[in-house]
Amino acid sequence: MNEITLKNIHDCDVKIKIVDKEEDANFITHSGTFHADEIMASVILLNKFGNMNIYRTNKVTNEKAFVYDVGFGKFDHHAIDFDLTRNNGIKYASAGLIWKTFGMDIINKLKVEDSKNFFDLIDKNLIMDIDRDDNGQSLKNEPEIKLQTIPNLIGSFNPSWNEENMENKNFLKALSFLNTIFNNMIKNMLAKEQARGIVEEKIEESKNNILILDNYMPWKDIVLQSSNPKAKDILYAVFPSKRGGYNVVATPVANGSFEIKKPFPKKWAGKENEELQKISGVNTITFCHKNLFICSCKTIEDAIKVANISVLNKEL
Repeated sequence: MNEITLKNIHDCDVKIKIVDKEEDANFITHSGTFHADEIMASVILLNKFGNMNIYRTNKVTNEKAFVYDVGFGKFDHHAIDFDLTRNNGIKYASAGLIWKTFGMDIINKLKVEDSKNFFDLIDKNLIMDIDRDDNGQSLKNEPEIKLQTIPNLIGSFNPSWNEENMENKNFLKALSFLNTIFNNMIKNMLAKEQARGIVEEKIEESKNNILILDNYMPWKDIVLQSSNPKAKDILYAVFPSKRGGYNVVATPVANGSFEIKKPFPKKWAGKENEELQKISGVNTITFCHKNLFICSCKTIEDAIKVANISVLNKEL
């Protein structure tokens, strides 16, 4: 049967069914090859409205249903005169149009402190690239390797040329997959927003260019975005490791960059345990990455010692 039950962002069950008759549908989208655009649109709609009976067609006659990505209506971007574009030049596709209309309703139920900023974060980090791809807009400075983007991954759910009668089943598989991504990304972004206040407090408490956290939490972007003057001077963060002990991590120069502000001493690179303890003079240090951006220690005292040694290190 072409029916599944998914959890929405609020952890409630939502039933999604592909129906055979247009009159049985409360939502209609196009048939044939499916794309991340209408799959993401469906994910947003299930989070807004709940249960969906979807009919897939290229000829819409049911005027009572919610129609998207087909029929040239409000939520279809294929009309020749449609040209709604974001300030950064990325055109809206159906996913973006539906997020633009209903996204704030979903966010308001999450009780986010800055709902407008959170809306924009989701558009930037999850919706926008789907719209870009569906509108055929190229990435700037496209790399030589093939990026496995959400549109590519959703495209892989379409039946192969030698598979028959799998379109609707695979549509639901793709929907389930993207719903999981949607839920995970929003929950992770919510967690980061909850961490922001804690990290900002620790930035204010920081000394000797070292940020000390009581628990592991997202910190890099928060430090780099902070308006606190002390944030720009933070070179290392110390926090408990999920593997036990404590990590010391160097601050990157920018969001998403692998370049760091100040590496650990070069002679530590790739060393472990007794050899590293002898070289560094730190009793419980156990590991230093060969690229000099992370060290591990058994105690917080030694983790702070590692950070202090590295702050004073004169190597360029």
